[in-house]
Amino acid sequence: MRNCPVCTSGKRELVFSMGYKVPDGWPLPDQIDWHKCRCGMIYGDGNFNQQMLNEYYQKYYGFGVNSQDVVDRLESIALDIFQHYPKDTRVVDFGGSGDDGKSVLIESLKGLGFENVYNVNAGDPVPSCDILLASHVIEHIYDMNKDMGRIIHAISHNGLLIVDGPDATGIAQHWKTPLLDFHTKHVNHFRLVDYLRLMEQWDFELVDSLRYVDVRSNQKANCFRLYFRRFDVAESSRENIKTKTGIMLDKLKQIDYPVNFWGLGDLAWHLLSQVNLDVLNYIDSDPAYVGKTYTGKPVLKRPDNDAPIVIVAQGQRDNLLAYIKSLDIPNKVISI
Repeated sequence: MRNCPVCTSGKRELVFSMGYKVPDGWPLPDQIDWHKCRCGMIYGDGNFNQQMLNEYYQKYYGFGVNSQDVVDRLESIALDIFQHYPKDTRVVDFGGSGDDGKSVLIESLKGLGFENVYNVNAGDPVPSCDILLASHVIEHIYDMNKDMGRIIHAISHNGLLIVDGPDATGIAQHWKTPLLDFHTKHVNHFRLVDYLRLMEQWDFELVDSLRYVDVRSNQKANCFRLYFRRFDVAESSRENIKTKTGIMLDKLKQIDYPVNFWGLGDLAWHLLSQVNLDVLNYIDSDPAYVGKTYTGKPVLKRPDNDAPIVIVAQGQRDNLLAYIKSLDIPNKVISI
């Protein structure tokens, strides 16, 4: 029995079965039972395995047909890599061979001067890399845990994983043909949440995305291109905040004279909780603060003395400086 390829649970519900009269000697199954996991993932199971699927991909059409629209899509990915990464970047196209036996991505990158580029077919070892593309591949994989392990362990620590694949929800809402995604070759039926949950199991975080339409054979299938990295959001946020606020705190601690403090956003609250400034006036034009008090002092619209103004701001720093200048306030401004 096959467990869920996303959450690995064995608890599932049979949704429907599909039978096929396949050609003699054909390695693909003559029946697929479609199950729904308790996590919501829909996947196929039956009397077949990864070896049978690999035999099909090796003997017949690869992972797809290199039609002109596919060539255009993969060449655009190659051009994007060329524009953003050096030519010594190691790139793997996982399952990239089309019906002509070629990887459009790899051939395009070679033409752009990349040398460390590799096309990996079903069952081949995966070389270490900085970028790995799995374009319309993982919906074909039966042994998801095994192959994801091969993929993930090949990617460098700061490497990029690009996954292109069908959008099950989009296809279901816009059927063009009755078997567009439920057929003998697609054994995983991914919604967006399923892609995300699968990658979460391997500690990869979505960092960018693109939704597009695959127009092969005029089927116009809704698809996703998803970009993943090993990225711990909490750890990254902590380090970013610690580093940047640390620089600001060091500057504030050097101020040993009376000042006016302009700006009472979250960043200011955080910094003021860690320093003991001699603040004469708190200044802010936000109606939420004007007329109120902060640490027992009234919040003013402009200072009533000639002491320097300290401003702490994030995205509005330039606007705040311009606003202070427009008011013809003569006080010296110290931007933290």
